[in-house]
Amino acid sequence: MTRAVRLGLADCRATALLVLALALGLAGCDAPVRGQAAAEIARDGFARDPRAVRAMVGQRIEVRGFVDHGNLYGDSGAREILAEYWSGEGTTPGTWRFDLKSAADDALGHGFAVIVPNGPGRDALLRRLVADARAGRPTAVLVRGRLSTFAAPTNLRRLTGLVLVLESPGDLVPGPPGL
Repeated sequence: MTRAVRLGLADCRATALLVLALALGLAGCDAPVRGQAAAEIARDGFARDPRAVRAMVGQRIEVRGFVDHGNLYGDSGAREILAEYWSGEGTTPGTWRFDLKSAADDALGHGFAVIVPNGPGRDALLRRLVADARAGRPTAVLVRGRLSTFAAPTNLRRLTGLVLVLESPGDLVPGPPGL
């Protein structure tokens, strides 16, 4: 075997080892992604696959999505903080509500309801939502709660609506868009 051929084979082996090392290194850098994306269970605020979603009813699930800044509801204290972003009273006393969108650029009203109990940290979180809304920034969140559904009939077909009820304010974790 000639010297040129031996050097060529050595270069190929070295390149293969380098590519393998880079691939393994990059794979080790991926942080685990928590929860399922809202887009996996919802489209335009309704169940993407009603049968699959009904199997999750009553279970505690984690979902990643984006706050719909045009659909924020709460009591009079929330109203003071939310100002022009306040959409009305909350679902029940002691809770506040927002809609969770699948994508940051989804239209207003294309999310499903997330009901959050009032508690420590609520006012700071509402202020963050307002600051993001005023700056035109999406607010990515991870939410953990119990899923329920409701019939949402239309003229053309029957849709399945979604509601996620959180057990505590700590079940809502704001974070970066890649959360």
